[in-house]
Amino acid sequence: MKKLLNQLTTLTLLFIMHITAYAQVQGALDTVISSGAYSSGIAITPDNSKIIVTNNTTPGTIKVISTSNYAISSISYPADGYPNGVAVTPDGLTAVVNTTHQTIYIDLSTNSVSGNFAAPCVGTTLYGIAVNSNNAIYPDLSSSCTQQGLRSINATPPSSSSSFIQITTSGELFGIAITGSSAIVTAWNAAPVNVNFTTSGVQNITGMNGSYGLAILHSGNKALIFDGDSLDRVSLISNTVTKIISYLSFNTSFQNIAITADDKYAFVVGAFEKLIVSLANDSVIQTFSAGGTNVATTSDGSRFFVTDSYNGTVRVYKKIITTGMDDFKKDIFNVTVYPNPTSGKITISGSEKISAIEIYNVLGEKISHSTTQRLNNATIDLSSSLKRNLFCKNL
Repeated sequence: MKKLLNQLTTLTLLFIMHITAYAQVQGALDTVISSGAYSSGIAITPDNSKIIVTNNTTPGTIKVISTSNYAISSISYPADGYPNGVAVTPDGLTAVVNTTHQTIYIDLSTNSVSGNFAAPCVGTTLYGIAVNSNNAIYPDLSSSCTQQGLRSINATPPSSSSSFIQITTSGELFGIAITGSSAIVTAWNAAPVNVNFTTSGVQNITGMNGSYGLAILHSGNKALIFDGDSLDRVSLISNTVTKIISYLSFNTSFQNIAITADDKYAFVVGAFEKLIVSLANDSVIQTFSAGGTNVATTSDGSRFFVTDSYNGTVRVYKKIITTGMDDFKKDIFNVTVYPNPTSGKITISGSEKISAIEIYNVLGEKISHSTTQRLNNATIDLSSSLKRNLFCKNL
C-alpha cells in the first residue's frame, strides 16, 4: 500500500473558461415634443397608443399625445387649476387627473372632460393619483389624508355617487401606487407607508426618513422608492428597505420612476439627472446629465417619455440594445502544468483566467474537479485525491 502511495501519477487536465453573455439596454434621445408650460404629470395607455400630460398651470390644461405621430389634443379645464397627478384606467378608456381641489375624468375616445368630483377632505391639495378598475386612490398633500374613492370610474360618464375611505397618515403626501389591495404612499418629510384599503390598516416602511417618487414592480411585493437622494429597493412583504441601488450625483431629490412590464429595467428621473437601472442586478447602466419631472414607458421599454416642467417639453428616449458574447464554455489549451507526473501539489499557469479545472488520471478517471479557480496562476494539492483514488483501486 505505501509503495502505491509513493508512486508518481500522470495526470490529464481539462481547463475550462466560462464566458458570460450580457445584453444591456441604453437610451438615446429620439425627439423632443413641445407640450406646454410646466409639463408635469404623465401616464401612458395600456396599449401604448397615447400619453397624457398635465400642465401644472391655471387654468388647468391636459394634453393627449399620440405616440405614433406625436399629434397633440389640448384639453382646457378652467373650473380648477394646477393639474398634476394623472393615471389611466386598466381598460384604457379613461384618464383620471387631479387638479388642486378636484379629480376630473378624461374620456380618451373623445379627448374631452366627462366628469369631476371635489375631494372630500377639508383643506385638500391634491397631487398624485393611482387607479384600478373601480377606485381612484390619492394622497391629500396638505391634510395628510389618503383617500380611496369607491366609484365606478370606468362608466361613461363616470358615476356621480361615491363613498370615501379616509386614512390619516403622516407628512406632506406626494406619491402613490397600487398593488393588489394595498396602496404605497410617500411623503416628502415622512417614511412611506403601506396602506391596506380593504382593512384601512397602515404600516410604515422602515429604513427611510422621507420619501418621494415610487414605482411598484409588476410582479408585486417589491417597489422602488426614492429616499432623499437615494434609490431604494423595498420589500412590500417585510415593509423594509432591502438594498440601496444608487445615489444621485447632484444634491437634489429623485422625482419619479417607470418600470418595464417585464420588470427588467427602470427609467429613473431626478431634477438634474436621469438613470437607467438594471433590476436584474440592481445596477445603474446609464446616466444622463439632464433631469426631468416625471416619466412613463411603453410596456416593452422601447420608448421612455420624460416631462420637463422647466422647459415645457416631453423628451422621448428610444431603447438601444447592446449585446455581448453568447454564454458558452470553451476549453483552454495555452496552460502550463508542473510537475506532471505528480504525487502531490501541481502548479497551473496560463494567459487566461480559468473558471473550472477537471483532473483525470491515466486511466481516464476523474479524480478532482474545481469550479472556484478564477486566477491565471494557481496551486492545487492533490495528495488527498490521489490517496483516495489509490485506496479505491485496491479494494
